[in-house]
Amino acid sequence: MGTNRNTIEKFSIGHFLLRAYVDFIFKFFFRTKSYNYKNIPKDDVIIFAANHQNTLIDALAILATVNRQPVFMARADIFNKKTISNILTFFKILPIYRIRDGKESLRNNDAIFLKTIDVLKNKNGLVILPEGSHLGMRRLRTLKKGISRIALQAEESNDFKLNIKIIPVGLDYSNYINFGSRLLVYFGEAISVSDYYDAYKENTPRGMNLLRERIESDLKKYMIHIESDEYYNMIDFLRAFFLPEMNVKKGKQPEQLFAEQKIIESLNRFIIDKPDEAKILNEMVNSFKLLLQKFNLRLWVTHKPNYNVFGIILQSLIMLILSPIFLYGLLLNYLPFNLPVWLTKKIKDPQFLSSFRLVIAIILFPVYYLILAIISGFFIGHGWTNLAFVISLPVTGLFGFYYYIKLKKLWARIRYNYLSWRKNTDMEKLKFLYQEIKAYNKEII
Repeated sequence: MGTNRNTIEKFSIGHFLLRAYVDFIFKFFFRTKSYNYKNIPKDDVIIFAANHQNTLIDALAILATVNRQPVFMARADIFNKKTISNILTFFKILPIYRIRDGKESLRNNDAIFLKTIDVLKNKNGLVILPEGSHLGMRRLRTLKKGISRIALQAEESNDFKLNIKIIPVGLDYSNYINFGSRLLVYFGEAISVSDYYDAYKENTPRGMNLLRERIESDLKKYMIHIESDEYYNMIDFLRAFFLPEMNVKKGKQPEQLFAEQKIIESLNRFIIDKPDEAKILNEMVNSFKLLLQKFNLRLWVTHKPNYNVFGIILQSLIMLILSPIFLYGLLLNYLPFNLPVWLTKKIKDPQFLSSFRLVIAIILFPVYYLILAIISGFFIGHGWTNLAFVISLPVTGLFGFYYYIKLKKLWARIRYNYLSWRKNTDMEKLKFLYQEIKAYNKEII
């Protein structure tokens, strides 16, 4: 059932069974869509290279969308405790040692390198996050040399006959943390390592750098990449602000990604061509965002000058009719939905929040539902009624969650209308800034 490092490339039934459950939960936590996976060569030796913005979630995103048992590489310091090391090995993760782990430890990479060759030959797929560490920004940082070194040295040790293909994988999150956020896993076109054999043989460091630069350049095509430091926040905000003008339905991927990339490219040109106007636009965006925070409103609310009163009344009635189902789901699911949030309040790095919450949820939900099933069995027996009750738990829990989201949006529309009707000074300023920023659309896009 288990996996050990010596046979990490072999099929594991334990890994298969646990992965099926984890993938199922993961795709509820993040509404995941993969794109272009069908074009990956099925019989080739593959290395997946993904951007790294969301800690463990990035690895699980690959795992949830590939039809293999890939092996991952992670920094060695997380393997320090034996129990943790065994768990990571079970999940098919190999350590990679760095100079900061001590010069003596670098010798361990020789055995790891030999094992990666076994993985590659077995055609599992080797997954490397070549930035080396995570960062919660929509940007690709300079890649480490490790991925090109592993690929080219593996080829060299096999007389350049492995024909390794590197697949750039872009990960695009609508939100890094929130349950129900959207995630696009975009598998790019294969990079043939063989294209760099001659350069590597002629000058080893140069060959490695050329391959690394190619991976970096290609990976940017499949993700949101915002290069500017000075205008990062403005560009990140405006890619969402201008999206409705691109005639793309929000959430429809990869069309939304392509549209946002076009917006970012246009903004980059605007900043270069009209630096003075870019500063003015940046100031307006900052003022607009401060007003949104003051009113506790999201950007989407401001896309309309006001909302139809009849529509609000109708939606309120529908919500009222459905409220008993919501209350039932809330009562029975309040603890498992909120406990992961309570337990992670003291985590300082926000990029770890979704990872810890997902792991807690994977363990907590089945245990919690099993306890309720046992308790209900004592009161209503073990027949069809009890089965219906158990099935209702996750169904009404999900219903309750999305009902709550709809309720928050309804309340936002009501408050927005109310503040508009009252001619609130800051609300008038918010609407004015919205129109001023929107006017830049024709000039920029």
